[in-house]
Amino acid sequence: MTRCPSQRAQRFAFCATTLLATAAWTDIAIAAPSPHGHRKPLTPKDRQVPAQPASRLEEITVTAERRQADPQKIGTSLSIISARELAARNVNDVFDLQYLTPSLQMTPQFGSGQPDFELRGVGHQDYGSSNVSPVGIYINEVSNPVTWATNGLIFDVSRVEVLRGPQGTLYGRNTTAGAINFVVNQPTDSFHAGADVQFGAFSATKYDGYLSGPVARGVKMRLAGESQQGGAWQYDDQGAHLGNVNRTALRWLTDLRLSDTLKAQIDLHGSIDRSDAAGLHLFSPLTTIAATNPGGPVLPQDHDRDITHWGTSTAFAKLIGVTPDQKPYHHIDTGGANIRLDQSLPFATLTNLASYNVADRHEYDNFDGTSLNVADVAFRSRANVFQNELRLVSRGDHRLNWIAGIYYANEYLADQYFSGFLDSYHVMQGVFYSEKVNTLSGFGQATYRIRSNLSLTGGLRVEHEARDLHNFRAYSFAPDGNVLNPSNAIAKRSLVYTLPSWKVQLQYTPTRDDMLYASVSRGINSGGFTTYNTSNAHAASAPYQPEKLLAYEIGNKLDIPEAHLRLNVAAFYYDYHDQQVLSAVVNAQTGLIGAIVNAPRSHLAGGEFEIDWSPLDGLTLRQSGSWAIGQFDRFNAVYSAEKVGNSYQAVYQNRRGVALPAPKLTFNGSATYRWRMGRYDASLGINYSLRTTYYSLFGPMYNVAGYTLWGLTASIAPRKGWWSFNAFGNNIFDRQYDVTRNFFLSGDNIALAGMPATWGLRFAAKY
Repeated sequence: MTRCPSQRAQRFAFCATTLLATAAWTDIAIAAPSPHGHRKPLTPKDRQVPAQPASRLEEITVTAERRQADPQKIGTSLSIISARELAARNVNDVFDLQYLTPSLQMTPQFGSGQPDFELRGVGHQDYGSSNVSPVGIYINEVSNPVTWATNGLIFDVSRVEVLRGPQGTLYGRNTTAGAINFVVNQPTDSFHAGADVQFGAFSATKYDGYLSGPVARGVKMRLAGESQQGGAWQYDDQGAHLGNVNRTALRWLTDLRLSDTLKAQIDLHGSIDRSDAAGLHLFSPLTTIAATNPGGPVLPQDHDRDITHWGTSTAFAKLIGVTPDQKPYHHIDTGGANIRLDQSLPFATLTNLASYNVADRHEYDNFDGTSLNVADVAFRSRANVFQNELRLVSRGDHRLNWIAGIYYANEYLADQYFSGFLDSYHVMQGVFYSEKVNTLSGFGQATYRIRSNLSLTGGLRVEHEARDLHNFRAYSFAPDGNVLNPSNAIAKRSLVYTLPSWKVQLQYTPTRDDMLYASVSRGINSGGFTTYNTSNAHAASAPYQPEKLLAYEIGNKLDIPEAHLRLNVAAFYYDYHDQQVLSAVVNAQTGLIGAIVNAPRSHLAGGEFEIDWSPLDGLTLRQSGSWAIGQFDRFNAVYSAEKVGNSYQAVYQNRRGVALPAPKLTFNGSATYRWRMGRYDASLGINYSLRTTYYSLFGPMYNVAGYTLWGLTASIAPRKGWWSFNAFGNNIFDRQYDVTRNFFLSGDNIALAGMPATWGLRFAAKY
């Protein structure tokens, strides 16, 4: 693999040179001809061109920088997914977003309810409940730091904004990879109502509805909800099915105009999820039992990706409170309230956003893909999060625009995690602990317009975090349920840090419709504790440190209204320090222990592009793509443990040059044609998503082969009518593929298959 430049000065010089070259090319391309036939730079007078014809491309205003703005004027790699596109593509949860935007990867860890979000290859592969994701998830501007509670329903959403790169100087929480903002529909000034009913493959149904409008003088409300049912597409060899969805969610927004300068919003929301879990299949024969029990059975691999198996032992079922034939399930309940106050001042808007959210998880997963008790797990988790963000944002568009704020969060997590290994290691295990996190930060960002077409942005954030692990116990249970090692516990572990993050950006607009930017930013992702099964609670719970990411980025955002064309490109180089990696440590008394550790140095490089083009009236073509490669620069990872005398010693492997896990190439595209058909408007569309092989840190066997998925969409509605009819098909060629491959125990190689071909019909009515 060709390595990126290793010296920071060389990298910055490369970025700056590329930016200047691009700027020079742009100025040349738009220069006006001189009387002698040569071209000369444009003067300000030359730039005063007549108003251009309106573009046929969709125009969306975003709030990614805490103020309304044209995304083409924001110096950040940013994707916007509209409500119409979300509905047409049947996007139901966060997992589906990766097929609509570049650089985004989302993987359910071992097929569990614990997702791993990755942007530009920056992620955190961890199935533990205390996972700290480097991708921030925001709903109605409120952060959701509980990773396992983020994969709920996407409903009544106006748009989704996906920001790539470190965030923190504009947002309450700090992230290294980026942020995903779900912008929900707001209460309306007049009465509106709507309902959708959808039926699809595998008896899947979905129901949506909303009521919105004024209810009294100065009071507006919006009540919206969604329910999903059915959809089981996996089966076992006895003919039983797995994969039914059973989710219901509600959101109630109330806007209050308290005075001419003061307004408030109350956001009450909740969801109930009683869905089946995802089933796994064996992509190679299961040899775990035979390896640990001489003469034990070797189970054959599954050749059908849609097949799965479940079941457990009587003893483990009793330990976690289920029956031995219980289907795997994800039961996650969430609820909370946000209260927002906006006070208009002569020079700024003062906003206080307070929230309190709770989440409760009961989950049972089959991590071995069999009906035996080889590797079964269960989670019992509860999280409470209080957050308060106070920010002041300058009003108007002045030469100096700024934002400043203070953020505080208090998080509490109580977790129980059980593992059943009776048929493999004749033992059951359980992990019990609670975790408290207090975060206090100050952040601010200012943009100064040096010239009419040149601006400089600077941002700073200082974050103090105290994370405490309380009463961490890692017990082993005999088949009768008795604890075998009651002393394997530690009362408390702590991790405290105060770290800065920052951003410097130069933004240049050579013409009204072209903008170039170059930025250098530093992001921080919180440290934490490994909360797995372990034979040594003290050694395993040693904290891993925060990871730091220094990001260099250049980009160009170009609109050509006459051609109805929009082209956005960006390139980046990431310099990683203390990257958080799933690996192992060695304890002298107990040997090898799985743990999250810090890799001292690594890097990532790549880029992405997005093209929107309407070559004909009614025809819209969209294409996006991303490329990312990375590797460890300095990382001696524990490979194994060997016993020397009466103690274990670590055997290390130099991982320098080993590629970081990420699909190197991803492409998403669509073509949609809309036309008039008498009194009706109709549309037809085709879309695809391609991703290349995902290379695993655990070796070639666990690489996830690349795949391409194709889809179709169609709609018809009266031009000024109250109804619409929509249809979609996803994975229409029924491509067989895996979304993740892994192993929980040696010899137990499991994979989670992607969805087969599905279709749906949706009828929508609105008033």
